[in-house]
Formats: sequence, structure tokens, C-alpha cells
Amino acid sequence: MKGFGWIKKWQVWVGVVSVLVLMSLCAWIGYSSARTEVDGVKKSYDEILSALEGKSGELERVEGELSTQTDGLERVMSSLSEKKEDATEAASMIDEANAKAGEIDSLKEEALALDDKIKEKKTKIADLDKDIKSKKGEIKKLDAAPVTLPSGTFIVGKDVKALRYSASAAGQSGNFVVYSSLGDLKVNQILGSDYGVSEHIFFADEGDIIESTMPTILTPVE
Repeated sequence: MKGFGWIKKWQVWVGVVSVLVLMSLCAWIGYSSARTEVDGVKKSYDEILSALEGKSGELERVEGELSTQTDGLERVMSSLSEKKEDATEAASMIDEANAKAGEIDSLKEEALALDDKIKEKKTKIADLDKDIKSKKGEIKKLDAAPVTLPSGTFIVGKDVKALRYSASAAGQSGNFVVYSSLGDLKVNQILGSDYGVSEHIFFADEGDIIESTMPTILTPVE
């Protein structure tokens, strides 16, 4: 019986050891599985961190490129603003030039109008000159002898007779002036000069005063 008792004890120990071994194996299998799972999770976490670091670097690169492009865009906008100011200034200069051109055209039109008036006046003067020459041709000289006066002052009725005269310069040119007896100016001419006339017809009334700065010939006319 004692021998069988030992066998039973051995069997019990074998069972216990087997159970322990089995439990140890299960524990090791569970630990191994858990470690494998943890390692897998850690590996995935490291991969995620690595990917995030890569994305962070790429984000920084994109931000740098965006900043560079923003600076470029600001330079372009600044350049466009300057071009706009230049264009505005150029447009203002063009408007001013057009206004000046309009003023010049207006002045040209006024000059043309004045030129037409001057031509008209010259035509009238030429017609009057022809008429004067024609009238002069109609004046008949009287049989009375011409009177030659030196330069000086003379009284009609005392120094010369009260007649109608044609006054002309006797050689050199000068001023020929006649006042009435009341002091009114009747004649004021330059005789014998390119700026004056060759002769002047006037009525010498009693009491008139004749002033001449050069010798003058008074020829009686009808």
C-alpha cells in the first residue's frame, strides 16, 4: 500500500508540474501575443510619428513656398500700383496736352479770323486810297500862284489868304498842323514821308493858325 501511495504522490506531483508547465506555457503564449500586439501598436505609433514628422516638414516647405509666393504677389501688386499711378499721370498729361492743343487750335482760328479782318481792312484802305487819288485827280488848281512857307507859324488872313489849299512838303518831310481860330485841331499830318502823305487838301479859314516843321508849299485849289 505504501508503494502505491508513493505512486499516487508522484502522479499528483506530475499532475501539478504538468499544470504548472501548462499554465506557464499559456502565460508565455499570452505574454508573447500581448507583446506582439504591443510591439505592433508601438510600431504603428512610430510609423505615425514618422509620417507626421514627414508631413510637418512638407507643411513647412509648403508654408515657405506660400510665403515666397505671397512676397512675389506683393511685389507684383506694388508694381501694378506704380504702373497704375504712371498710367494715371500719363492720362493726365495727355488730357493737358489735348487741352493745350484745343487752346492752340482756338488761337489759330482767332489768328485766321484776325488775318481775314486785316485783309478786309487792307482792301478797304486800298479802295479808299484809290478813291482819294481819284478825288485828287478831280481837284483843279486855281490860277493863283502857289505860296511857299518856311517852317514856322502863320495866320490865315494875314500871312496867307483864306482859300482851299493843297499842302505839300518843299523837300524834306515834317509835321503840318492847322488850328482853328478857336484853337480846335483841324489838320495834323506828316508830309513828304513814307509814314505820311505827299499832299493834304484843307480849307484855310480866316483866323486859322498854320504850324509847319518844314518848308511847305500851299497850292490854291477849287
